[in-house]
Amino acid sequence: MPQLLSPIELSDLEKLDVLQRLDRYRKWQSLDEKRYCLACGQIIDGHDILVVGGIRGTGPLRLICPTRGCHSIPMDWVIPTDEVLARMSMLEEGPGLAPKKVVRGREKFTAKLRRLALQFRPAA
Repeated sequence: MPQLLSPIELSDLEKLDVLQRLDRYRKWQSLDEKRYCLACGQIIDGHDILVVGGIRGTGPLRLICPTRGCHSIPMDWVIPTDEVLARMSMLEEGPGLAPKKVVRGREKFTAKLRRLALQFRPAA
């Protein structure tokens, strides 16, 4: 499936500036910083993130996930702390859990978000 919008080519300095301006949820100090995409489950960094839109008459600049078929935006990316990654790994591979079923689109996103949210429940 062809990509609808081609990413805009930017220098590293320009891309960092765009990330700092457009990601209202998390601060970017460097393009080497990593984020975990809740929609596709991939680790991405600032170098990989796609900048689309803008001057071509297709609306304002936007940031999207670089993973093929994933069009998540900054609000879907979390900082991948060691604890979050370890818990995600345990949830996906842990014994006693039902095998992962194939889900698509919104169901996949909801399932991943639910698993992530379970990590932040207070201990009883």
